[in-house]
Amino acid sequence: MTPHPLDTAAMRHYRRWMAKGNRVQAETSLRRMLAREANLPAAHSALARLRWPGPDYRAWLAWLHRQLAPRVYVEIGVESGASLALVQPDTQVIAIDPEPVGNPLHACPGVGQLFAQTSAAFFAQSCATSGLSHTGFNLAFIDGDHRFESVLDDFIALERHAAPGAVVLLHDTLPLTESTSGGERHTGFYSGDAWKVVPCLRALRPDLRLTTLPTAPTGLTVITGLDPSSRVLDTRRALIHQVYARLPSAHAVAHPHTLFNLGENDPAWLARWLAHGQ
Repeated sequence: MTPHPLDTAAMRHYRRWMAKGNRVQAETSLRRMLAREANLPAAHSALARLRWPGPDYRAWLAWLHRQLAPRVYVEIGVESGASLALVQPDTQVIAIDPEPVGNPLHACPGVGQLFAQTSAAFFAQSCATSGLSHTGFNLAFIDGDHRFESVLDDFIALERHAAPGAVVLLHDTLPLTESTSGGERHTGFYSGDAWKVVPCLRALRPDLRLTTLPTAPTGLTVITGLDPSSRVLDTRRALIHQVYARLPSAHAVAHPHTLFNLGENDPAWLARWLAHGQ
């Protein structure tokens, strides 16, 4: 697919300013182009790397697999399986995706099962077959449908199967721009309104412990302190959907520190954070 001329121009200006070591002008040039045309995927990706420097989310996934060595790992939204290749060899993998690309398990070092169905169908029909109902999970990664309602539903369903000390990871929880962080997709680069889950959990589940890593492209939220017996979110689900549907992204984009309990994009920092909660 031929890139948009403005995307090509944006990247040309970006590289020129970066070659001169001027990150401020590089960001300004990207934002100027995005103000003219919102659907510039390369410009958005470059802006994400500027705004959130350091390890990206896949580097964090690899680190967390090494650090936590989960016995059972669940991933919702595996696509072609790039993130499954980061799993440790002794990990049992439950991979869920209604439209997987090729064989997502082909490069997975762990022992994997692929369920080619929606997450809702998996939890309704296949949970017992997968063994998850018996074993629980130690690490889970939610990266499927990026709409707030779907991410919330995935979290509710997963938490019921959390083993003691389990960790849940939410992708795309730090919005980059208003045009890319809504409930409906209008741009190639898109994180959806999954970010709403973070203020929702902070407000309604203060028993959970969470931090959002400012990592490219759109953040990674780490959640511990899970309680499989909690029904707070489930019983209030309809009201939650109604209230958070109206939450705009402008404030979240402009002032992420007020909503997301941002951590540091640094493995030493997260290692201390994880250890403190154990």
